[in-house]
Amino acid sequence: MSGKKDSQGEDVTPQRTGEPDDKKTVSPMPLASIAPIGDRSRETSKPEGAVRPPSAPRRPGRTVVLLAVGLLAITAILLSIRYLVPKPAKLMPVGTGFFQAELKGPGTLDAINKANVSSSLQGVITALHVDRNDVLRKGEIIAEISADDLRAQIGVARASQEAARKAVEAAYADSRRAEATLANARSTLAREMEMQRTGASSRSALEAAQTAVQQGEADLSKAQSFIRQAEAQEAQAAATVEMNQAQLDKSVIRAPIDGVVVARDLNLGDVVSPGTAIVELVDPSSIVLTARFDESAIASLSQGQGVKITFNSQGELPIDGKVLRIGREVDTETREFTVDITPQRLPSNWAIGQRSTAVIAIEGRSDVISVPASAIVRKDGHPGVWAVAGGRAAWRPVELGSIGGNLVEVRSGLNKGDVVMTDPKRVYAFMPVARSESRP
Repeated sequence: MSGKKDSQGEDVTPQRTGEPDDKKTVSPMPLASIAPIGDRSRETSKPEGAVRPPSAPRRPGRTVVLLAVGLLAITAILLSIRYLVPKPAKLMPVGTGFFQAELKGPGTLDAINKANVSSSLQGVITALHVDRNDVLRKGEIIAEISADDLRAQIGVARASQEAARKAVEAAYADSRRAEATLANARSTLAREMEMQRTGASSRSALEAAQTAVQQGEADLSKAQSFIRQAEAQEAQAAATVEMNQAQLDKSVIRAPIDGVVVARDLNLGDVVSPGTAIVELVDPSSIVLTARFDESAIASLSQGQGVKITFNSQGELPIDGKVLRIGREVDTETREFTVDITPQRLPSNWAIGQRSTAVIAIEGRSDVISVPASAIVRKDGHPGVWAVAGGRAAWRPVELGSIGGNLVEVRSGLNKGDVVMTDPKRVYAFMPVARSESRP
């Protein structure tokens, strides 16, 4: 094999590995390529054009494998806990029995006889004689309104009435004078007519007597007209006095009914306007509970039915009552109607608008499937129960009926012998359930 030679004819063919060192030709290293002592970066640098040996391929890390195994183990543990370990729950076997249906509805205290006492005049309250919880009788004074202008007007009206009365008296006097004058003229005419027949009187004297009679009749008619006019003016003045007196009487506010003052909205010195309530009166004997029920229950109610009333704000025992009247109008939005209930007694502390609950018992029935109200669970607005079969929980839709105390009638969806959870909490499908049965 012939080697390569440079321009001077020297052999520059590289030596093969394994050949003796004396056969190698070493090119001198440039001084610039020599790194200073301590410069590690230059010591490890590769000459330009050097080929780096390929690195060995990396294998999957053991960490990833361990993580995957751990996740699978955790998932298996969670699934075993969720679907293998039974959860204790209150269970009840479904059966049939006697069921007493009840209607329950919210209500508020109201009164049939009540009055918002106000003034028909505008003015300042100069006297206020009542306060909350005062018991009043009809006609008692509640408040007084300033009415100085009305008193002045009634004084003027009474003066006008007196002047009209005197004008009537003068008209009657004029009428009596006219009557006397007419009577004298008629007597004179009679004498003249008698003398005219005997020839003792002249024709002119007779005519003068006739004219005097006509004049007297006209004066009497005029006097009587003045009487009627004066009497009309007197009646008008009297009516004005009566009207002003009625207005003045309105400045004194009186109780329109017997009752208790349940509210006082204005104070002494306030300006009252027509229609503004000063106090609210309520007749305690007319207090009723106005309860609301769904329209589906209207056929089950009748006047005189017994009712149990429980007030939400008091811990007293239920109060007995009776249905007084049934409303004949259903609310178009809530589809509810009202029932007025008369309580046998009022609570120790009562207030108009106080909330309560009315429970009306309806006829009892036998062979009815019912479950506690706490067992009902709604999904998407549909009622259902969590039934237990084979130790697993499953949600079952049901059709509900009437309510009776803490029980709810189930018309369909359950059969005798089924087992339901009476207090389902955090229940899910196929959840293992411990079969510890207990009736609520």
